[in-house]
Amino acid sequence: MAGASTGTAGAPASATASEPFREPFAGHPEPAGQADLIGLPKDEIDTPALLLDLDRFERNASKISDFLRDQGVDWRPHSKAHKSPAIARRQVELGAIGITCAKVSEAEVMVDHGIRSVLVANEQGRRQKFDRLAALNRRAEVITCADSPAHVGMASAAGIAAGVEIPMLVDLNVGMERTGVAPGEAARDLARLIDKTPGVRFMGLMGYEGHLLTVWPLEEKERQAREQMGAMIESRRLIERDGLEVKIVSGGGSGTYMVSGLIDGMTEIQAGGACFMDRFYGEECHMADDFEYALTVVATVTSRPKPTRVIMDAGFKTMSDGESGRPIVVNRGGLTLEYLSAEHGNLELAEGAAPVAIGDRLEFLPGYSDTTTFLHNHFVGLRGNRVAALIPLVGRGRLT
Repeated sequence: MAGASTGTAGAPASATASEPFREPFAGHPEPAGQADLIGLPKDEIDTPALLLDLDRFERNASKISDFLRDQGVDWRPHSKAHKSPAIARRQVELGAIGITCAKVSEAEVMVDHGIRSVLVANEQGRRQKFDRLAALNRRAEVITCADSPAHVGMASAAGIAAGVEIPMLVDLNVGMERTGVAPGEAARDLARLIDKTPGVRFMGLMGYEGHLLTVWPLEEKERQAREQMGAMIESRRLIERDGLEVKIVSGGGSGTYMVSGLIDGMTEIQAGGACFMDRFYGEECHMADDFEYALTVVATVTSRPKPTRVIMDAGFKTMSDGESGRPIVVNRGGLTLEYLSAEHGNLELAEGAAPVAIGDRLEFLPGYSDTTTFLHNHFVGLRGNRVAALIPLVGRGRLT
């Protein structure tokens, strides 16, 4: 499995102020126990733990950022995989113009910790959500989206009451059949409504081609992306002919950034998950040859009740085991995960495999990063084979 090595080679990292993930950021204290863990060898980290190889993460992020910069397209990575202002800040340092969030509460966390431009890429169903968005726009640029006049009406009332204009994108259905108005005249009409309504400001369009993430071969993915995202570009032209400026055309995920980022007329791409990598992106999205697996979960063998049974201290409260992929052991062969219970993992040891003893450490690639990271309070950031930082998931549990 390309890029999947999790060995402990590398020089020890020194705990210096130059470590970007250890620099303080506004309003959040140093994580409890951080000072005691800095410099600890990887093999001494208590388990279960969520590990992030910071060098791999930064190389992955730079690969996306550099590719998009070369196309003249901005990078606004989605934060749903990490919910961490420290991670978001590092992505900005590596070239991102801002961050994409799923929830208003996540945007509040990001703004509280210094992120100056946020896109909340979901519709809101109640006025109080728009009141919170309006309040955020007193401190930062926080953009939201609409696929109905109802969203425009609620945003307008909130913006007027707060004395701000809430920036809005028209959300288009580009084939995923989840949210969004139809491209073309429906998109233009909603853009017109936003433009003439007080308390809001029309900024552009967004559409998510998530149904194309796993399309393969690459040439077919590109063909479908150009066809379906092309409808959003045509909508942009229609709206511009109507006299409105379309500053933003936003979309793209990790599995499509390499094709959607090539489409003339796109202005920003939201790909973020590939900074971490997991089995879904690596195998289902065919990205394993181009990106490194930066995110792993480490567990300890706690019981060997039968010759072929191995029990560990990580269950489904530690890592997910669902439709997007099953975790896989990467630091030793002959072990197959049978199932996860709440606090235990049950593995099968193949006949003839190297012996496994109580106290041995097992390292896993998550099946899907989004459904694994949110189970943890922090990433244990590694440089080489030593702890460089604890990185809090400050947005964990922020669902409103």
